[in-house]
Amino acid sequence: MSKLKEMRKENKPGNGLDTKIILLSVVGVIAVIAIIAFIMQPTTPPVDTLGNSDITGIDEDAVVGEIRTFKDNGEAVKLEDGKPVIRLFSTTWCSHCKWVGSTYEKVVKEYVAAGKIVAYHWEVDILDDTLTPNFEGVVPASELAVFRQFNPGGTIPTFVFGEKYSRVGNGYETQNDLASEEAEFRGVIEAVIAEAQE
Repeated sequence: MSKLKEMRKENKPGNGLDTKIILLSVVGVIAVIAIIAFIMQPTTPPVDTLGNSDITGIDEDAVVGEIRTFKDNGEAVKLEDGKPVIRLFSTTWCSHCKWVGSTYEKVVKEYVAAGKIVAYHWEVDILDDTLTPNFEGVVPASELAVFRQFNPGGTIPTFVFGEKYSRVGNGYETQNDLASEEAEFRGVIEAVIAEAQE
């Protein structure tokens, strides 16, 4: 007879053995899932080795789209160092975030290189801004306050562009249309830049 069967046979009401077994089983399953998710996670090289170090400015041939999926919050554009602040809040485990993340980073890196904006891509589960070569290990309280202000439910991905425009979720993922995502990102960024200069 197995040890587990012996332990169950000795189980008396109130000693909690079944609860302990269930709890240990659940913890074991969660650990296996976490290990598999970690192993299956694609690795992303640090920002400075993504091949984008040659970005010197905005792609003048890129399509600038209309603002369709972002909400106008009626706020004035918020600036940092005299430039609009563009933010994406995501996590490493979110498939929707992974789908749009590289497109967001490509666009904002162009505008940052041109000196037009300040940008962040906060992965809130690991406390890192993926747009920097260093691991931050903390999301500043001021950044978390912005996240909570524009998305009290805390879902991801959350985009906050100049605090004037925001969006929770992806606008074109159901159509698998990253070109429209990119065009709208550019449209919203151009709008906040223009409004900041008024």
